[in-house]
Amino acid sequence: MKKALKIVGIILAVVLALILLVYFFVLQYPDLTENPTVGRWYRVSSDEMKDSEGGGYHALFKKGSENKIMVYFAGGGVSINEETARDDTYNTKMVWPDLLANVTMNMGGLASDVEGSPFENWSIILFPYATGDFHAGTGAFHYTDKDGKEKILYHNGYVNYTQAMQKVMELAGIGDPEAVVVTGYSAGGFATALLADDIFTNYFPNAESKNVLVDASLLLYDDWHTVATDIWETPKEISDQLTGDNLTLDCLTALHQKYGDGIHLLFDSSTK
Repeated sequence: MKKALKIVGIILAVVLALILLVYFFVLQYPDLTENPTVGRWYRVSSDEMKDSEGGGYHALFKKGSENKIMVYFAGGGVSINEETARDDTYNTKMVWPDLLANVTMNMGGLASDVEGSPFENWSIILFPYATGDFHAGTGAFHYTDKDGKEKILYHNGYVNYTQAMQKVMELAGIGDPEAVVVTGYSAGGFATALLADDIFTNYFPNAESKNVLVDASLLLYDDWHTVATDIWETPKEISDQLTGDNLTLDCLTALHQKYGDGIHLLFDSSTK
């Protein structure tokens, strides 16, 4: 009996060791360091980055062999008031196995590792979504949950985005690309519209080819400006663009007015 238990214990230990090896060396990407390896995915994090519940957050990065960059924002709902905060109408946490998070966000999309993709050899900065603020907030929203408990929803999307961009620019050697595509789907499409000018102004001002692709992000609401300023605490230079009920149109119009023919603006949608 003791021998059998010993064998079972050894088997369980081996299985546990294999699980840990798979998690840390396959499912979890290494932290980004200086001079990253081309074609390898990394996680990008800092102490200031967090999800809506105050837990850890990290972006994902892959260095490409071409001097071209895609900035990709994932979707996952939105929180605009106490009701939406309480009902969890948004992704509240990170998907922590990085490989799973990557696959889940892309699902065969533009940033997927698919052989033959036109973006196969581009550098990619990918932002998971876990803050309910279209990646554009800096605030802490206090609300009461369904059980009457006082809680805080951290609209930390802009902080996460800024911290990750600064770290990538510092370590990855991608500061002067010839082409940049800013894109995202659903909530990430709204982020694309909101943050594209920030990206081109602060990180890639000299990119010869500037491109913005908003994927399926149209949501009419009478007071996006108040949400951005009072709920999310979005930076003023971004929230000032929001003057009507169509956030995407406001932002794309502002981009056209600033860049004219120097930028390509695209919007796609589908009935499927």
